[in-house]
Formats: sequence, C-alpha cells, structure tokens
Amino acid sequence: MNYNAGFLLILVCVAGAAAAQPRQHAESNITFDLPAAASTVLPLFGPVRESEWAPDWNPQFVYPAEKKQTAGAVFTTRQHESDLIWMLITYDEAALRVEYVIVWPGMCATRLDIALKPLDARSSRASVTYRRTSLSQQGDEYVRNFAAHFPSQREHWQQAISKRLRELENK
Repeated sequence: MNYNAGFLLILVCVAGAAAAQPRQHAESNITFDLPAAASTVLPLFGPVRESEWAPDWNPQFVYPAEKKQTAGAVFTTRQHESDLIWMLITYDEAALRVEYVIVWPGMCATRLDIALKPLDARSSRASVTYRRTSLSQQGDEYVRNFAAHFPSQREHWQQAISKRLRELENK
C-alpha cells in the first residue's frame, strides 16, 4: 500500500465530514538536542517505544496484530475521553524520520513529523512539527490553543527523552 495515498484518503474522508467552511490550521515546531546518536534516539519516537519516556503513552494497535514500529501501523490512543486514530506513515531508519497522521474525529486532523539530525557520534537534534487542521468550531479553539502552547513543551520533551537515553546508556 502506498501510505501517502492512505494519508490522502484519510484527509478526503475527514474533509468530507467537516463543515464546508474554512477551519483553523496551525503549524507548531520544537527543536532540541539529545545526548545520543540519532539511530539510538529514533526508536523512542515510534509507537512502541514512546512509552519509555512518556508514561501515559498507551497505544492500542489495530494493525499489525503484534506491536510493530513499521509504516502502515494503525493504532488508537485516548485523549479527553475520545479515541484518536493514528497511522504511522513513515518510519525510516536511514532518513531518521518518523511521520504520523492523526485524526481526532470531530476535532482535528494532524500531520506529525519528527526528523533527527546527527550532530556527532554521541548527540543528535530532534525537530518535531505538528500541522493541525480543525474539523469543527470546537476544533478551531483547540488548534489555536495547541499551536500557542506546544512550544512550551520543548523542555519537557528534551528532559524526558534525555533521561531515558541516560538510563539506556547505563544498562
């Protein structure tokens, strides 16, 4: 399956369900450095290993049956008493890139891009970009608030992932 085609299909379905008026769209990015090689960091951004640094992360896999960090994986998470549908579009170890499409029915559609860049043999830079589009009036407010709030999460992400990387190094 061409996962970019899957992404487009999801967006077409979501767009058809959304009201026919323009909705809010926002892009928000954080960039931070981590104390490990990019190849060591990348798996921590996959759906299986994110729970190692994000204790509330608990994806429920729809496909494949066994939890795998592979393009095409589909899973759900809970947020504000709602199910969010995630599709792992890209998990590219060579390009050091992870990309998701996330649909929160009735609220927003999101493209989440994570790119890693080696700084040297023992450090890397992560860039995390959310591109969110509202699907409703309620979603408009959520998208605006998220875009304003997400940059303040940089320190939390950097500290939580760095802590896990130090634990892995000490094993």
